[in-house]
Amino acid sequence: MFKTFKKEFKNCNICFDQKILIAVSGGVDSMVLWDLMEKSHYLYGVAHVNFSLRGEDSDVDEEMVRRIAKERKTPFFSKKVDAIQFAKESGVSIQMAARSIRYDFFKELEEKHEYNSLATAHHLEDDVETFLLNLNRGTGVKGLAGIRSTAERFRPLLGFTKSEIRKYAAENSVEFREDKSNESQQYDRNWFRHKIIAPWKERNPSLLKTMRQNLHHLKETYDILDEFVNQQSAQLNMELENGYINFSTIEKLDRKQFYLYHVLSPLGFTSVQVNNLLVCIKKKQVGKIFMGKDSNIFVDREKIEIIHGIKDEESFVYLIEKNTTLITDPIRIEFQRLLKKEYNSEIKSKKEEVVDRSKLVFPLKIRKWTAGDKMQPLGMTGTKKISDILIDLKISRAQKEQTYVLLSEDKVVWLIGHRLDERFKVTDESIKLLRIKCFR
Repeated sequence: MFKTFKKEFKNCNICFDQKILIAVSGGVDSMVLWDLMEKSHYLYGVAHVNFSLRGEDSDVDEEMVRRIAKERKTPFFSKKVDAIQFAKESGVSIQMAARSIRYDFFKELEEKHEYNSLATAHHLEDDVETFLLNLNRGTGVKGLAGIRSTAERFRPLLGFTKSEIRKYAAENSVEFREDKSNESQQYDRNWFRHKIIAPWKERNPSLLKTMRQNLHHLKETYDILDEFVNQQSAQLNMELENGYINFSTIEKLDRKQFYLYHVLSPLGFTSVQVNNLLVCIKKKQVGKIFMGKDSNIFVDREKIEIIHGIKDEESFVYLIEKNTTLITDPIRIEFQRLLKKEYNSEIKSKKEEVVDRSKLVFPLKIRKWTAGDKMQPLGMTGTKKISDILIDLKISRAQKEQTYVLLSEDKVVWLIGHRLDERFKVTDESIKLLRIKCFR
């Protein structure tokens, strides 16, 4: 097993002088990985995350890993968190919360201590389970290709079965602790392991050998496909590096959705979002915003702009063109151009206002109000902070967080749904008007 393990370093182009961070939970897989790494004499450190999911057992796991690291004089890093509380606060599953905590911690260590690679103890059954999970969720060839081992994300045990790992642990007196949660079928991965793979292996004892070959072929197929797709989407990638993609570039593509999803999915955009984006481009819906995991897309007149590092809409500015009649983001608003003779001054709803169109400078803008915003409320001679207006109106904190302003240049036209600005009201001299109606 050790000889095969050593070959993986060469397969992934990992040099002897590179530093490797090993993720060690205390279970048999990661402890065997650690033992093999110790015998390989590569430069490495150990990282352990205590998720506090199993009470005292979790603490004992951490102490075992800490003790062995001390005995081996190995750099050791640990982090203790309440994964259940984190999941509740984040609104995600415990599994997703644990994954986020774990990999954020590993990334932090890699950057701070200059590790070149992160090694994890994924093995063949993990690869097969990932294949089935992705098949169940609906995925492309990339998902079906399972787990990959690279220089940055090193998985040297992928070719080994769980039984081979346990055999090595027994023969080499590797200390480890059993995680009883692995027997629970509450999680999809465990369900596939016990309900699908286990009986499947009983029916076909050669299943893992067959799946090893299948996954190898799928990985090769994906590599070939990925190379071809990258060639076809070279122009998209070149523009994307500069923070935009021209509509003309997208228009030239034979499979617009496929190639656009290929370049945008790494930024956290879904296939549904890409489909909706193509509809927006076709209809020229300027000002539309799409939010990805760590980036956002802004639809401009002739291109889409990619804004990195923004995770929410606090900083978004939605543009309203002169001929716009309806927007649905961030809130639904209708715009109707009127002449003075069509104007009915008896507006009873705060969700509707009519303004002097000649006083507006297009494109108008919509964004969330900010602490420094001021306006001149209808009937007043001076300006007033919007924060004070919202206090006077006894607007709740939750409502404040969903309050928007309509701007002409940098002047507030309407605190939407609440107050009109005196400077844009209809007067006797007004001729062309704009009716604005909010639906929320």
